[in-house]
Amino acid sequence: MTEAQGLIETDRLATLSVNGSDSLFWDGVANLFTSVIVWVPLALAAILLIIRNVNPKRVLFVLLMVALTILLCDQLSSSVFKPLFHRLRPTRDPFILNMVDTVNGYRGGLYGFFSGHAANSFGLAALFIWLVRDRLFSLFVGTWAIINALIRTYLGVHFIGDILVGAIAGSLIGSFTYWLYLLVSRKDRDYLSVHRSSLLYTKSGFMRNDVFIFLCVLFGTYSVILIGACFVN
Repeated sequence: MTEAQGLIETDRLATLSVNGSDSLFWDGVANLFTSVIVWVPLALAAILLIIRNVNPKRVLFVLLMVALTILLCDQLSSSVFKPLFHRLRPTRDPFILNMVDTVNGYRGGLYGFFSGHAANSFGLAALFIWLVRDRLFSLFVGTWAIINALIRTYLGVHFIGDILVGAIAGSLIGSFTYWLYLLVSRKDRDYLSVHRSSLLYTKSGFMRNDVFIFLCVLFGTYSVILIGACFVN
């Protein structure tokens, strides 16, 4: 067995250890977690966080960076890496497809390297972590990105390797779009005006009350998912 084959086999075993369970409840949680609709309130809370805390002249540009992050993550995954590498998803891999647990028969497309969900999750997390600069915010948003990515392996549609590469790619893209924002802000030195030492603000000048509202919406969404999972199956 070559080193590459060994890595692939290790990836398969690691994926099967995370994939699926015998619990209808956790299947429901995973299914709801990947739903777009359930995260609409959090998206609105993120937009509100930006509008209330970014220099008015830069709000549209920051929102553009959010959109650019999603676009780059999605296109790099779906239009570059998946067509280039042609790595089958676990649900399509002939070596393990009969061992992979699925939820509601969902198997995804043919190729899965790298995970667009992981890239988008870590891309947005990285961008907002750089913007807000608060430890508690970073912890919870980073945790959200990890869970959102790993659930794709639970569903059987991505290998752990797909998730890791997607997370790295997304983090780099999110950091890049933040750098673009910083580059533009530095031209007129608006960014200097947001740094405050008060305990009411984060290191980048975001109001902690607004950050708290965002986190409340995040945990509220978790609660909705957990409650909803009791009924979806």
